[in-house]
Amino acid sequence: MKMFVLTTATALLLAGTASAQMFGDTYGTDLDTNRFNSGLNETGYYNALDRNKDSRLDQSENATGIYRTFDRDRDLRITEDEYTMGTLRYHGADYEMTPFSDYDSDGSGYISQNEFRPLYDSGYHDDFVSFDGDGDGMLTSDEYSNGIYGRADANQDKVITVEEEGWFDGWFDGDDIEAEIKSVGDVY
Repeated sequence: MKMFVLTTATALLLAGTASAQMFGDTYGTDLDTNRFNSGLNETGYYNALDRNKDSRLDQSENATGIYRTFDRDRDLRITEDEYTMGTLRYHGADYEMTPFSDYDSDGSGYISQNEFRPLYDSGYHDDFVSFDGDGDGMLTSDEYSNGIYGRADANQDKVITVEEEGWFDGWFDGDDIEAEIKSVGDVY
């Protein structure tokens, strides 16, 4: 399998400009774990991911959420640019990215919902397992929030700064997150 490494400069260009305050004026510009968890809960993002409303995320619900964050224009197709941006967001500039064509199995120029499972299994299934603190195969709101916080806190200093908020670019900008998640359907 052919791999390549993206430079830090490329990553910065693709990451976009960080928002000044991810969750608005209430939480300030630098977010510790508690303020982040409160802000994330208020967005309704976790509840939107929890499509069966059992207060826990399974692999399928988590995969659907990742598909949605990759699909920036919400057309239910992940283009090569969206794949690159999403992979950089989750794994950073030094990650050896699998070529897009390895996941675009039908050669259509995009990754459909049906083609997403191998991508999820290659780099995101392990995150799900690491986020699952009690090992029950499900993510509570706290497990999900803490796991996402850990991924976004690039320097692991327990504070998400304005610069690190760029990791979330595109997550919370829909009018109806729950409808967007539902439109993606099952991808895993």
